Amino acid sequence: MARTNLPDIQSNEPSIRIGLRRVGVSNIPKIIKRKRGGKYNELSAKIDVFVDLLPSKRGIHMSRNIEAINEVTAELLEDIIVDTEELCARIAKKVLLVQPGATFAEVRLTADYEMETFSEAIMRDKTSVHKLHAGAYAEKAKGRIVVTKMIGAEVEGTTVCPCSQELSKDFARERLKKMGYSKNEIEEILEVVPVAAHNQRSKAMLIFELPDNAPRIELEDIIKLLEDSMSAPIHEVLKRKDEQAVVLYAHKRPAFVEDVVRIILLNVTHRFPELPDGTVVWVRQTNFESIHQHNAVAEMRITLGEIKAQLNK
Repeated sequence: MARTNLPDIQSNEPSIRIGLRRVGVSNIPKIIKRKRGGKYNELSAKIDVFVDLLPSKRGIHMSRNIEAINEVTAELLEDIIVDTEELCARIAKKVLLVQPGATFAEVRLTADYEMETFSEAIMRDKTSVHKLHAGAYAEKAKGRIVVTKMIGAEVEGTTVCPCSQELSKDFARERLKKMGYSKNEIEEILEVVPVAAHNQRSKAMLIFELPDNAPRIELEDIIKLLEDSMSAPIHEVLKRKDEQAVVLYAHKRPAFVEDVVRIILLNVTHRFPELPDGTVVWVRQTNFESIHQHNAVAEMRITLGEIKAQLNK
């Protein structure tokens, strides 16, 4: 006969009374049915769910986090899921209700996301796969639950090293000078003829942390902003003329890893003027170096109001 009154080991006092901020489960697979822009699609998502743990409790009920995900997604089956961040917010609030003593919950969702964007490099549409990031924080405060939503993307692109390109220009100037060209002629030649530089496969990430009542942000706008902020977008299939066009386009827009982060932050203020100044913007750029063993990284987490203040100095 099965036992019905099993001991609740998780509620026991721990031998070491220290509270923990994030305890939970990660990489829970879930198929999310979604409608965006009049089109239906399915996302093969991975979901992480965490809560805080009191110093007086030994553990949390891990299965309740998974049950909360299943319950919320089951409730939404008859609805049309438009925003993955709203799904995460509902899961976070549900988890707070089922985890005794928890005052904070965090949900993160990632999924591959295929979309079509216009490429200025080849002057036509292209299709690429990007990484969707969504999530939510839910925190109990003064008898109510305060929710912060997260939406963002990770996009691959190409960057061209400005320092390497400038070294190539100096080399070309010396050679052309020895060949008898004047200073003005040399600069005219360098303006027309592509100058060599080493380039990198790059990855840009932009995530917004938004109050629950903030205006909605379209994921497609985030992805396009990130593609536009690097030297050039990547393309899965390129014919010879298009490959040449992408290389020339990128070499006209050289950018350090630091440049890209600043360009993204500036573009955020232009593309999303309706967002409140308290919106948190998290940017991370990684350049996978082609002539070094290391990678170059730049990162910033800042409010929209702080960005504007620095730009207006």
